Amino acid sequence: MSVTLLTFGFKYGQPNTNYTVDVSFLRNPAREERWTLFSEVNDDMREFVLAQPAAEEFIERLASLLQLVAQCDDDVRVGVGCSAGRHRSRVVAEELRRRLDAAGVDVRLVHRDGVAA
Repeated sequence: MSVTLLTFGFKYGQPNTNYTVDVSFLRNPAREERWTLFSEVNDDMREFVLAQPAAEEFIERLASLLQLVAQCDDDVRVGVGCSAGRHRSRVVAEELRRRLDAAGVDVRLVHRDGVAA
């Protein structure tokens, strides 16, 4: 079983994936005083994103769904998007990778739209 997770920003166009999720419903760290659009993801930012009430349930349900899909499909490419693809999508995809790895799913993680200062 394997899954490719590709983070991206909707403002740069959708990637060529066979599944796409939008995590823009989570509060954007770039709009918080302590970070900017060009801030790198760090432990504090990870905690900020993952502590949001909907984040845990969303990630838990999506990880479970991707485990099922990976059993049925040998080409699982999932786009995980937000506005710019720099913060929320990265944090969610990294947490998904951690959970899928723990469940025995081989995960490839690609960040398409990285931070460029």
